[in-house]
Amino acid sequence: MTDHERVIRANFRRNFIVNVSDVGFYLLGMAVVSSGSVLPLYLLHLTSNPVLIGLIPSLQFLGWRLPQLFTANWVSRMPRKLPYVLWISLNERLPLLFLGLFIIFWRSADNGLTLAIVFLLLGWGALGGGLLATPWQEFVAKIIPPRRWGLFFGTGNALGAVLGVGGAALSAYLLARYGYPSGFAYCFLAAFGFVVISFFSLALSVEPAVEPTAPRVSQLAFMRQLPDVLRRDANFRNYLLVRSFGAFSGMGAAFMAVHAVERYHLGDSAAGTFTAVALAATAILNPVLGHLGDRRSHKTVLGLSYSFLALSMVLAALAPSLPLFLLAFAIRAGSDAAFMSSGMTIIFEFCDPEDRPMYIGLGNTLTAPPLLVVPLIGGAVAAAFGYVGVFWASAALSLLSVVAWERLVRDPRRRVLPGAAAAANGRHGIPQLQEVE
Repeated sequence: MTDHERVIRANFRRNFIVNVSDVGFYLLGMAVVSSGSVLPLYLLHLTSNPVLIGLIPSLQFLGWRLPQLFTANWVSRMPRKLPYVLWISLNERLPLLFLGLFIIFWRSADNGLTLAIVFLLLGWGALGGGLLATPWQEFVAKIIPPRRWGLFFGTGNALGAVLGVGGAALSAYLLARYGYPSGFAYCFLAAFGFVVISFFSLALSVEPAVEPTAPRVSQLAFMRQLPDVLRRDANFRNYLLVRSFGAFSGMGAAFMAVHAVERYHLGDSAAGTFTAVALAATAILNPVLGHLGDRRSHKTVLGLSYSFLALSMVLAALAPSLPLFLLAFAIRAGSDAAFMSSGMTIIFEFCDPEDRPMYIGLGNTLTAPPLLVVPLIGGAVAAAFGYVGVFWASAALSLLSVVAWERLVRDPRRRVLPGAAAAANGRHGIPQLQEVE
C-alpha cells in the first residue's frame, strides 16, 4: 500500500462525511431555486416564450458538460485537485448572490433587460460548474474507494433531497409571502447561503498529493490522441452515442411545472410543492439506486433512468388530476436519482485511474452538443402541439433510449484492462480494452 493510499484509507470517514455534506447543502441551495419549478415560474413572469423557458435546464447542463474535455489534460497533471476545486467553485456560487441582489435593487428594469441579466448570470454559474466538473469528479474518484462510489453519490444526493424538501418549503413560503419579484430574490439569496455552507464543508476534505505517472503532453497533443481513444474503445463510443440520443428524451421535463400551473390554475407557491414531491422521491431512491449500482451494475441503474422518464412523461400527458401529475413529478425524480447515482460513476469504470480525466471529459463534453438543440426542438413541439405533445415525444424517445442502451452498451465493469497491453501499445494512457465474455 502506497503512502497516499494510507492517507485516503485513514481519512475515508472524514472525507465521506464532509463531501456528502458538500453535496447535500449544495443541492439544498439548488432546491430553493429549482430549475424544474422555481426558475421556469420566474421566467413565466418575464416571457411566455416556451423556447426560453425550456432553455433553463439545457443551459445548465451544457455549461456543466461542455468545458470538461478542455480541462482534462490540465487536471491530469495536478498532484492535488482540491485547491483548484475550491477556487473555481466560487464561479457557480456567486451568480446566485448577484441575481438576488439584482432583483431587489433593479426592479425598474424592463423584461428584456431582466431576461438578458438572468441568462447571463445563469450562464456564468453553469460555466463555472463546467470548469469545476472534471477536477471535482476526479477528486471524488481519488478520495472515495471504487466500491463506495455509488454509495457516496447516492447518500450525498439523498441528503440533498431530504434537505431540499425543507428548501422547497422555504421557497414556497417566500413566494407565497412576498410574491413577485421579491419572493424570487429571497430564494436566490437563501440558496447562496446554503451553497456557502457546502463550500466550507468541501474545504475540510483531506486529499494527499499524488504525482502523475503519465508524461506531460501539450494540449494539442492531448487533443490529437482523443480520436484514437474513441476508435479503440467501441463500448465507450456506443455509450456516448446512446447518451447523446437520450438527451432528447428529457425535453419534456422543463415544461412540467409550467403545464401544471396553467392546467390546474395554481399560483407561484406551487413551485415549492412540485420541488418537495420530487425531492422526497429522490431522497428515498438515491441511496437504494446507489447501492444497487455498487452491488450490481451502474449500467442497470442508468437503464432504469430512461424507463422512469418514459413513465413520467406518459403520466404527465394523461394525468386528469393534480395528484396524478404529482406522481409524474415523483417518477421523473426517480429518473434523475438514477442518473445522479450512476451517471458520473459509470464513466470511472471505463478506464484506468490515470485516464480518468480524459474519459470524464470525453463522456461529458461530447454528449453536450444535443443540449443546444433540445430546447429549440422542445419549444417548437410545444408551440405546435402544446405541452402534452412534448410529453408524448419525450416518452417515445425515452423508450427508444432504453432499447438502444440495452442493445449497444455493455457493462464496463466486466472489462479487463491489462497493464502490459496498455504499455505495449506504445501510447501511455490509451489502454487496449478486452471484454470478458
